[in-house]
Parts: sequence; C-alpha cells; structure tokens
Amino acid sequence: MKKISILALCVATAAAATAQKSVIKEAESAMKSGKPFAEVVTIVTPAFTNPETEKAAITYYIPGKAGFKEYDDVLGKKQVGLIKQDDPKVLSAANALLGGYEYYVKTLPLDSLPDEKGKVKPRYSKEILSTIAGHQADFNMAAVDFWNEKEYKKAAQSWQIFLDLPTDPLFAKAKFQNFPDSVMSEIAFNQGLAAWQAEDLAGAINAFRNAIKKGYSKKPVYEYGIAVATGAKDNEALLEFASAGNNLYGHSDPQFINQIVNYYLQTEKYDEALQFLADAVAADADNSQYYALEGIIYDNKKDRAKAMELYQKALDLDADNAIALFYMGRAYAAKAGDLSDEYNGTNFDSFKQKELVPLYQKAVDYLEKAYKLDPNNRTQILQVLEIAYYNLDDKNGYDSVQQRKLDD
Repeated sequence: MKKISILALCVATAAAATAQKSVIKEAESAMKSGKPFAEVVTIVTPAFTNPETEKAAITYYIPGKAGFKEYDDVLGKKQVGLIKQDDPKVLSAANALLGGYEYYVKTLPLDSLPDEKGKVKPRYSKEILSTIAGHQADFNMAAVDFWNEKEYKKAAQSWQIFLDLPTDPLFAKAKFQNFPDSVMSEIAFNQGLAAWQAEDLAGAINAFRNAIKKGYSKKPVYEYGIAVATGAKDNEALLEFASAGNNLYGHSDPQFINQIVNYYLQTEKYDEALQFLADAVAADADNSQYYALEGIIYDNKKDRAKAMELYQKALDLDADNAIALFYMGRAYAAKAGDLSDEYNGTNFDSFKQKELVPLYQKAVDYLEKAYKLDPNNRTQILQVLEIAYYNLDDKNGYDSVQQRKLDD
C-alpha cells in the first residue's frame, strides 16, 4: 500500500510539471500568433506560482514579449492611419507596453542564474535590452496616452521609467539615447503633475525635486511644489520649494517669501524668521512686504506696538500693501477690544466714544481698503470688519458685511 501511494505521488508530481510546461507552451503559442498581452498573461498566470516554473526566465519572457508585440502592432497601425488616437486599442497598447516592461524586468535576473552545471548562459537578455532601448521614447508617448485618459498613476509610472532607463544598473549594457536635461526636466515636471493628480503627494514632491535638479526653473514647479507639500503637511519640503522659488522670483513675486515666513510662524521659529527678514531687508531696504511680514512676526510675539510700527513703515513705502492694511486694521480692532475688556469704570458710553470708536473707525478704514485690494483674503477681512462695525453701532456697515459674505 505504501509503495502504491509513493508511485501515485510521483505520477501526480510529473503530471503537474507536465501541465505547467503545457501552460508555458500555450502562452508562447498565443504570443507568437499575436494574441493580446492581457490574454497571454491570463494563460501563463498559473506558472507564476508553480515551483516548476516560477523561477524560469521563460515564464516572464513570454508575457513581456507579448506586451511589446502588441504595442508595436498598434503603433504601426496608428502611424498609417488604420487606428485613430481615440481608439481603445491605443490605451490597451500603452498598458501592454507598461506590463511588458515589468515582465522583462522580472526576466533579466532570472535569465542570469547559473544552470545545473553552474554556468550562466543568458538566453533572452540581449533581446530584452535591445527591445527596451528601442522603445525608450515610447514610454513618454505611453505616459501621454495615460494622461489623456486620466490614468494618472500609470502616466507617472511610465514617465518614471523613461527618466530612469539611462541610469538603471539593470540596463547597464543597453544603449539609450541621451536626451538633453531640458527634455528630462520637462518630463520630470510632467511626472510630478501626474503623481499629484493621482494623489501620490510624496511621489509628486520627489518628481518636482527631480525636475529642479535637472534644470527646470519655471515658476509653476515651485508653486506646485508648495501646494503639494502643503497638502502632504511636509513643512520641510514647503520651505525647500519656497526658498528655491524666492531665490529666482522673490524680487517680483512675494508669494514665496510669504510662504517662508508662514513656515516659520507655523513652527514658531520667530527668531529665525526675523533673521531671515533682516537679511532680506539688508538686500532690499525699500521692499514694503518685508516690513509687513516683520510686523506679523512681532504680532505673533505679542508685541503689538512694534508690529504696528512695522505695518506703518510698510504702508509708508507702499500705501496699497494689502497685507499691511489688513494686519494694521486687525491690530486697531484688537487694541480696541483689549481696552474694552480692561475697562472697569462706571461710564462706558463716554469711554467708548472717546477711546474705542476712533480705534474701530481706523480699523474700518484700513480693512475696507484691504478688502478692495485683496480678493483672496476677504473672508478674514470681513470677520474683523463685522466686529468693527458692530462695535461702532454702524448698521449700514454691518449689513454690508453680511451681504458681502453671501456674495463672496
């Protein structure tokens, strides 16, 4: 009985191995006959987990070749007008290219394993390296196809492959085209956009960094880098992009230095912020924005008098500095509020008219001007205006704020 069981086991094992080899042959036949990549993958899938075939190079070479074969077939028909850009086969081909590449990547190390005699005799590597090198630019084209179909994750992945191919040690023996940094930096920027759309914020940050490293210096890379870093709550990356953007565009666009100061405020690094602004003032003493930002720092340090002094200095240089106008108006309203809280006399109405009304009126004057100049900060401006008009018993002003809240 025992011998029969052993024999049965051997027969079963042999049958299983034969079945897996049959799967490989069937997949190979499907690939050679031009079956779609996805169909070939379905056929060969059982071989990926079978001990007899899971470490065989041919197991992954077949679907890899099927992927490139499908891509080439569709590309050829597209070039002669047999397939239009909006044909579903175009996206299918892009997926086939991406999938084929992934299977070829799995094939290469397996193709370099020693045989039973300890010798390494690669069978597919030369062909694979040649094929991938020959399709270098196609990964960029496929990424564009993915982007157009809003397949952002795959677009980012394809662009990553395009960028990595020339330096990937796995393909050291392949001959790739050397694209100029201007092209590579543009691709890295596009990859960042795709990763961002795919909600891969860490990937987007790395892609934007790579674009800058390769020489991309257009303003959007810093603006988008800041936006992604903000979404990722990565303050260090935010400071990195804001600082780089400020170095190039700070003289004409205050958004970058605003972000830098905001970083210091969020992290409560007030002394570092003041030193940074002191250096900025030393380089450009007539820049109104620097003094407004210094004022905000002192406001956060609870030194309102110094803050208001700096807001006024900013306004002396630029009467239309919206940030200085808002914070000066807010400071006057806050000063009035503090005085009101501290009052312990018996004639509040007289005190209000003499001390509080002038302060609230000054607040209104600054805030209304800020409202006209800064459409992006109107919510905060209206919040303070509401308080000011209420304390001035100004019904028309108060009602105007309510209406503007609805309109905005």
